[in-house]
Amino acid sequence: MTTTEQNIAFVTACDQLGLDPANANHFILECARQGLDPRSTSMSDLDRNASELWAAVRRLKRA
Repeated sequence: MTTTEQNIAFVTACDQLGLDPANANHFILECARQGLDPRSTSMSDLDRNASELWAAVRRLKRA
């Protein structure tokens, strides 16, 4: 996934979840997607059930 594709996917996902892309980041977006509280969530918690966008940003190896 290229940087341009990541940016488009980020804005689209923010819109779908009702987040303002200007005031959100990938961590906040992924917490919202997984229904987790960002104040008590770590990045490794999000890695366990990562979306395609989160996996691309974090460069996670996928099976």
